[in-house]
Amino acid sequence: FSNRTYKNTMRSFAAVVLAALTSECNAWWGTGHLMTARAAYDILEQEAPAVLSAANAELAKFSKTSLTKDENNYPFVECATFADNIKGQGYSFQSGWHFVDQPYLNEGGSLDDFTFTMDEYFVSDAITDLTAFLKDGDKSSYYYNKIHGYFSNDTDARSFALRLVIHYVGDIHQPLHATAEINSKFPSGDRGGNSQWIPNKDGAGNLHAVWDSVIYQHTGYPSLPMSNSFWSSLGDDVEEITSEYTVPSSKYHDADAYAWADESLEVAEETVYPGYEFNTPLSDAYIAEASVVANKRIVYGGRRLANLMKYIYGNSAEFTQ
Repeated sequence: FSNRTYKNTMRSFAAVVLAALTSECNAWWGTGHLMTARAAYDILEQEAPAVLSAANAELAKFSKTSLTKDENNYPFVECATFADNIKGQGYSFQSGWHFVDQPYLNEGGSLDDFTFTMDEYFVSDAITDLTAFLKDGDKSSYYYNKIHGYFSNDTDARSFALRLVIHYVGDIHQPLHATAEINSKFPSGDRGGNSQWIPNKDGAGNLHAVWDSVIYQHTGYPSLPMSNSFWSSLGDDVEEITSEYTVPSSKYHDADAYAWADESLEVAEETVYPGYEFNTPLSDAYIAEASVVANKRIVYGGRRLANLMKYIYGNSAEFTQ
């Protein structure tokens, strides 16, 4: 997700048209994922270019090129939308890995009072186990074995898993990918805000969609592969927000997806739900505060993705071959 205002009126118009034509599961809100990956890319280019080269080399080894038509000159960033794009191409098995519905009981009580149940497989586990596969070759997890069922060649499995990880790190920093509000209105949970209606604006008609769009700023699906001009403007956007917000090293929580998810739950409790009223337009005050928080989530996601790549590839020069 991203929150820059340079996007012009024609992009906003295109977002409305595309929203009407595109299924929600196809993730029209791709710019935010591109922003997160671009933030990581810029960090790696400066701090660890060999790691960036290793990751790009891993991506290049994927043999199923029919799935990577959105990637060209900037694969590390362009692949950030891959995990959403493939859901409708026979790879929906990983659809539930994009989120973790951590319960938020805003009216109090206990889970025993409601019908909510957590999914067995979720994003924090997926990031953790796929990272173990990429770093150490650990093949013991459900997530690896599920991927292996589609890609028996480990070269393809690794390249596929890396694309998922890049996307999932963006997902886990969107607060509503780590939260389910549970109360008398939503005893089974609000599906990460997808059941929280808002009068439709630019294709965003629920609270989850508003946050996916970074508070209405990027409701359209970006054109991929990237043109050089889009790459440049995306870089300007990233530079602007990373100069505004930094991640203190005490908050890196390197390779700790569970800490990232807990942090997103806290953001949801403190910022996402307060000030929201069911099926009522968001106030200007809500939009202003939420926009700042969303930008910070991009910055945090970018730094943590960069550090995760260092963790995986820091001692893996062979992948650049």
